[in-house]
Amino acid sequence: MIINTCSGNSYTYLQQTNEIVGGVAESDNFVWTFEPLKAFSDLPNVDTYIISITEQCNLRCTYCCYSGDYKNNRKHSTSLMSTKDIDEVFGYIQVHCKKDSLKVAFYGGEPLTNFSTLRYAILKARAIWGNAVEISVSTNGVLLTKDKVDWLVEQNVRLDISIDGGKYTHDSQRKDIIGNGSFEKIYAAISYINKKHPSFFKENVLLLMTLVSLSSLEQIAEEWHNDTILKNLPPTKISSILPNFAKGVPLVDYDEQVLRYIRLLDIYEVHRDWLVLKVFFDQCIAYWLNRPIIKVDGLVPMSTCLPKTNKLYIDSNKHISVCEKFCDKYPIGTINDGVDWEIANNIVKGYYGKRKDRCGTCPAIRMCNLCLTAVEYIDKEWDVLCHNERTYTKVCFRLFCEMAERGLIG
Repeated sequence: MIINTCSGNSYTYLQQTNEIVGGVAESDNFVWTFEPLKAFSDLPNVDTYIISITEQCNLRCTYCCYSGDYKNNRKHSTSLMSTKDIDEVFGYIQVHCKKDSLKVAFYGGEPLTNFSTLRYAILKARAIWGNAVEISVSTNGVLLTKDKVDWLVEQNVRLDISIDGGKYTHDSQRKDIIGNGSFEKIYAAISYINKKHPSFFKENVLLLMTLVSLSSLEQIAEEWHNDTILKNLPPTKISSILPNFAKGVPLVDYDEQVLRYIRLLDIYEVHRDWLVLKVFFDQCIAYWLNRPIIKVDGLVPMSTCLPKTNKLYIDSNKHISVCEKFCDKYPIGTINDGVDWEIANNIVKGYYGKRKDRCGTCPAIRMCNLCLTAVEYIDKEWDVLCHNERTYTKVCFRLFCEMAERGLIG
């Protein structure tokens, strides 16, 4: 993989060693060969349980994977867990978690729409595991009243709050059921936590942003920077939306993407204090900056989260899935019956078969984002996803080299 920077320099990526060399180097023509797949009947590393305490949600975000627009995924529903369900889930965790430490994350829907059960679950988790359990809640923030915030802070519960930029962008994407924007309520909650519990905010609040379109990033970054509170609160993570083949996923063009990313990089070079752009570009080059220089030789293990995963997802009907990103069509068990090892192994087998045939000569293999969740896609959809992964990998390689030349790293 070879790129040329704006200054006219060329760089080559060597996939066998993970090195970057100056100039146009001869391709290493390395082919990855994978170790044979082994069956498994244990998940020894699981220490995190993500519990969907409800499928109810008070928002209808434009990109939501539970909107009914995504194949193989559920729609919003009224399903929710009871205190009896929580008892059963915690009983399962007590039997199956083999780690000394434990993380329990409450998910939805919107967990705060089932606050009475959430409160029961948090208190019960503390009664069972004490301070050995780390508890978090993923929330859209709309229902984070001062009383709820104070109680969650008292219980040392980490808050993962979704906010998609300033008022204009956020409200255009994260609307309530009747179509009103949700920014003012979320902003009030963030402001209150930051003012009343500053130490807690610094250690236990994550601000999660979803970027629907790259074209909106400049406006988001400028809005964020011009806000007296947000300008000092970097988003923890900026995510893109899931591919939705029901609506079509276009093939991305390298040259077009480079023009868009370089334009944003030019803006960031002028506005180094725009936190949203800093986080965005740090994410783009994270792998390239921290990549291990290791020569691959011989058979290598297939990169898949099973059976090495450290987390499991439990939905409101007490079905078990690999993680919260997995579509609903692919549960691997239930709380009552445990993991169905045949189903789990077949999912991995399907994924292994796709990657074994596709990935041997791919230059993006080390940093590919196509994880086990891609098992739901058919061959034509994999063609699109693989093309786009290779393209974005090359774009991020280009960004890393551009940023290094401009002194924008570190």
